[in-house]
Amino acid sequence: MFSKNNIYLLLSLILPTVILGQGSDSLLYYRLDPVDIVGKKMNLYDYSLSLQKDNLENLLAYGGVSLIKKGVSFAQDIYSDGFRKGDINIIIDGERYHPACANRMDAPVTRINPLEIESLEMLKGSGTLGSGIGGVVSLHRKPAGEKPFISASLGSAAGAYSALDFSLTGGGSGQGLSLHFVSGTPYKNGENKEFTELYGFKENYNYTLGEVSFRGEKGDWKYGAAFSYTENITFPYLQMDERFNRFFSASLSFKGHKIYANYTNHLMNNDLRNSMMKMETDARNLTIGAVGDFYELFFRKWHSDNQIVSPAMKIENKMMPGVNQYFAAVSHGVKFGELTLNGKAGVSYFNIDNEEVKSYYAKVWSDPKTTAFYPVFGLNLTYSGAISPDFAYGITGEVAAELPETEALFVAVRRPATGASWVGNAGLDQPFKSGVRASLLGRFTRLELYTNYISNYVNLASMKVGSTNYVTYRNINALLAGVNFVLEYKYIDFIASYTWGNNQSDDEPLSEIQPLKLTTKLTSPEWMNVRAFVRHTWSDAQTRIDPFVNETVTAAWNKLDLGLTGEFGGLKVIFEIENLTNANYGTHLSYSRDPFRAGTKVYDPGRVFRLSFEVR
Repeated sequence: MFSKNNIYLLLSLILPTVILGQGSDSLLYYRLDPVDIVGKKMNLYDYSLSLQKDNLENLLAYGGVSLIKKGVSFAQDIYSDGFRKGDINIIIDGERYHPACANRMDAPVTRINPLEIESLEMLKGSGTLGSGIGGVVSLHRKPAGEKPFISASLGSAAGAYSALDFSLTGGGSGQGLSLHFVSGTPYKNGENKEFTELYGFKENYNYTLGEVSFRGEKGDWKYGAAFSYTENITFPYLQMDERFNRFFSASLSFKGHKIYANYTNHLMNNDLRNSMMKMETDARNLTIGAVGDFYELFFRKWHSDNQIVSPAMKIENKMMPGVNQYFAAVSHGVKFGELTLNGKAGVSYFNIDNEEVKSYYAKVWSDPKTTAFYPVFGLNLTYSGAISPDFAYGITGEVAAELPETEALFVAVRRPATGASWVGNAGLDQPFKSGVRASLLGRFTRLELYTNYISNYVNLASMKVGSTNYVTYRNINALLAGVNFVLEYKYIDFIASYTWGNNQSDDEPLSEIQPLKLTTKLTSPEWMNVRAFVRHTWSDAQTRIDPFVNETVTAAWNKLDLGLTGEFGGLKVIFEIENLTNANYGTHLSYSRDPFRAGTKVYDPGRVFRLSFEVR
């Protein structure tokens, strides 16, 4: 399913950047021979930052990733270079983790105990297994190893919110067990206003998360299993909250060939809100897959029942009507001197169990479809070379065809006449990306310039049939271009990023585009095993807004963080003050998605005091 208008555009956008001071030695390494300009790998434990889930953004920023805050603590989703949601796949040890929530309350980035993370790899191309139109974030767990080991982390937070975060992992002889528990309260904004005052919650409900996982290996065999649960995760940018989520996973591999399965049972409703209308969605997702060095297969079944009840009416919806997805792909890479070619090819087929929803689709589409078939491919060609032992360069050209998000194809939600109903569009053409990415890499610096033109990009659309308003999905042409710069040298870390996004079909700005953002971190020399740091984050105003989704201009903001890190034997102690000045601000990425958006701008936390202890 390709549009005939697959146009390739090239836009080079160079952002002048002023760098103040000198920096700290980088423990983030790049592969300079050959230069892989679409990938980077970082060892998270080498950074003097606490590893609680409510602090992942500061860690992931070093990998070129931002998080979209949707509510309390770890209720966050991924964002990079203008791509978000299902544009960027999250892979953990090669496994797919599909959300059961159409609004990604259970985003895959929350599916791993931070104490288990060994490294993160961000591949921004679409020519490798697991990648989406915006690339893939691959998280890797630490192997258990043969030597006995134990690691523990205890973190607490006070101020704008309170939280307790405890992790424990240990083992030996190739076996490892991990435990994780989190409990906390929703946060206050910079004006000390609680969720009850800001977003209409009845109370400030405590939230809870618990996780347990087991990993092992014996000879050529590796195996693992995990269980996690959450309760009362509040999402002010939506009209409902996660009341509970139960997640199960298991895997078995032999000589690099892995089979795995994961299952999610997710319940969301608005019982925590002040509302005369009750809304509830019970969602379940099952994924069964197999993956190796050059292939990937998976089957996904997604079912979601929704009901909307008021004193005057009751509406029942097959929100995700038993959607089945079958996927298979292969990937291969070859090198010709200074050229590296990576490619993948595959297919995906969708159908649904509940054909009765076809009559609902027919209210909008004259020829409604309940199946969809898409080829998938990605091809990128990289030329790279070394300028000197300390500097290298590379440029990649890429074309790729990926899948529309499943909910865009098949969602079915009838709502009261006072609101718009949602209907999927299984006739969508698949997104087709063509792009160029250039990098200049140094031992302490990284500069990326990129542009991506996506024809058939899937965007929200409104329709009116009779007296009923519908929100659905349509294909547009979109252009994304920007720059990323990272400096890590001695006592300074500096990160700058900017993305420009435009809806070329309507000549309007794309929604959910992060404005220019600069982060500077100064670290002191070590004294008696203690280092101090100060981190300043500045975000420009975002005045390029999408009027269709009712985006509003976001003001510029500043945030100042302080911290102390000490290492005493095997004990690391970290004290941080985030948002020292108690600034009242909100990022631009938090509130514009359907279905069930609240249309409310979500503020970030006010001043937070964080203390953590880690034993390794």
